[in-house]
Amino acid sequence: MYLKKEELNSDLDLEQIKKILGRERFQHTLSVLKAALKIAEKQNFNLKNVETAALLHDIAKSKNERELKDMVKNSNWEPDRLELEITPVLHAPAGAVMAENIFGITDPEILEAIRFHTLGHPEMGGIAKVIYAADFISEDRYFDGLDEIRIEIERDFESGLYLITSHIIKYQLEQDNMIHPYSNDFRNKLLKRSD
Repeated sequence: MYLKKEELNSDLDLEQIKKILGRERFQHTLSVLKAALKIAEKQNFNLKNVETAALLHDIAKSKNERELKDMVKNSNWEPDRLELEITPVLHAPAGAVMAENIFGITDPEILEAIRFHTLGHPEMGGIAKVIYAADFISEDRYFDGLDEIRIEIERDFESGLYLITSHIIKYQLEQDNMIHPYSNDFRNKLLKRSD
């Protein structure tokens, strides 16, 4: 997928983002953007905010563990102790810090979407849910059961979010990894909705 500046709703500098992310991660970001805009249009969310969040969701992904921890320390997005032990999720709060400090993003919905796109959160808003889902179902991802989840996201967004969260938790359990309460609480909230 190729994207031109004039096709963007946001004012972000694509070349700057691409330079920070690298070519491969930038391609993933464009796939997430495509999925996010499709969901956002159907759910009637602000496309400019969704676009901005999608383009910046992985902006801190190339940073090492020490850089990530330094970045989030004493920030508005400081992770809790358990998050600090789950290194693969630290790029999310660090990404919110970079979005603020490098790109001047102040919109709390956009920052929340970047902050919680890995773990989810039971209180996250609509744009955050869109980025969480789009990152999981983007066209560059392939694994058993994903097509069914993509169909469910299209059919019933909240039900699709439940399937995503359940899949992530199941995978983490199979890998004997820690499960953050944000993910579990988000799944429980979605489960209650379906009762």
